[in-house]
Amino acid sequence: MTSTFEDIIATVVEQHIAEPRIKPDRSLQKPSRGPFNMFKSPPAIQTGSKNTLTESSFLYPDVPHSWLCDGKLLRLHEPSNKGNFKIFQEQWGKGVPVLVSNVQKQLKSSLWNPRYFSKQFGNIENDLVDCRKGTVIQGAPMKDFWDGFEDLTNRLETKQGQSMILKLKDWPPAEDFSEILPEHFEDLMGNLPLPEYTRRDGVLNLSSRLPDFFVKPDLGPKMYNAYGTTNLHLDISDAVNVMVHVGIPHGGQKDDDKADALISEAVEAVQQRCKDEQTRQRLIEDKETPGALWHIFRARDAPRIRSFLNKLSEEQGEQILLDHDPIHDQSWYLDEEKLARLKEEYKVEGWAIAQCLGDAVFIPAGAPHQVRNLHSCIKVAEDFVSPEHIKECVYLTDEFRHLSNTHSNHEDKLQIKNILYHAIKDAIGVLMSHDPLLQGTGETT
Repeated sequence: MTSTFEDIIATVVEQHIAEPRIKPDRSLQKPSRGPFNMFKSPPAIQTGSKNTLTESSFLYPDVPHSWLCDGKLLRLHEPSNKGNFKIFQEQWGKGVPVLVSNVQKQLKSSLWNPRYFSKQFGNIENDLVDCRKGTVIQGAPMKDFWDGFEDLTNRLETKQGQSMILKLKDWPPAEDFSEILPEHFEDLMGNLPLPEYTRRDGVLNLSSRLPDFFVKPDLGPKMYNAYGTTNLHLDISDAVNVMVHVGIPHGGQKDDDKADALISEAVEAVQQRCKDEQTRQRLIEDKETPGALWHIFRARDAPRIRSFLNKLSEEQGEQILLDHDPIHDQSWYLDEEKLARLKEEYKVEGWAIAQCLGDAVFIPAGAPHQVRNLHSCIKVAEDFVSPEHIKECVYLTDEFRHLSNTHSNHEDKLQIKNILYHAIKDAIGVLMSHDPLLQGTGETT
């Protein structure tokens, strides 16, 4: 017989999933042409409330931190500081990204560099992605990628003699990371900031609530090795992305002028988008080298961004397919002109974040984001499922079902309803164990 215990869980799950996301708004986009246009674009919102160091230091005097993006982005300076949790949780609950710096000081740098990977895995074949054309070079020795990671003279060239901008595709496979790179796995997982969320067994990582007899969802870690860009997309779960190596490309062993020029170009690129004083101080006064430039938007702005991208496609005479989506297809990178149009026409402005060596970027589930690698970067990401953004995970699971059957995101790989069910079950179990009045409402036969 179904118990009161199970009834409570079923009721909570049904209510959670059935809640509508946003009511339609005909003022901001054309009539619906498919499942990804059925939600309205929400009213224009601010990127985030401005915070001052004076106020936050009074509340959190023992937590070294600062505010970037004109007070809208929290930066934590000590990744292992016990006081990080509360101030992080305060921001994370608002659905905004957070930056944690200096993670590299806790990692073994000898493990996370191109020389190590070229020596250990150079003869293994793997697919490479030509970022300029979006084409895949199949079965190339990884040495071809790693040897050109920082040396421009060793990069693969096109038939026209142009150096390729490459990305190492899906290596190592996430499910084999701990087997192929056991020392790296231990080094990373033992030093991720905010372990309550980011560890596989973290108390606030709801994916840890799945029983052992379930096939666990693929949450990483994943390595991103590239000297190119990652187009605008979003993920169904939360993620933390750590910059473990920044390589400055050069034209040869003694070509310091080339390296200096590339550093200057990277700093200039960041300053064009990140105009706040704290970011300027990092780059100019503290001499930190930016490895990548991120643009992250609120999850609730995804409908507006989607409408904007469909508009761009129409302007180019492209057909809008009902079972495809411009964000999920990762078909766009928003340059300066497009970002300006998005702000002007759709009132959407995200966070422009410079990621330097050791920076961990926390990205909320469902938040559209794109990454431009300013130098040759090795980044490692771990996904997790936090209570704060579980609603977004449920919405996206349903949204992904409308993609074509061949789309990589069509399948529910996260098992979010199972995660939600067992998380609620555990929570109710804890409440029942501490309340004598509830201890008699368990399963009966």
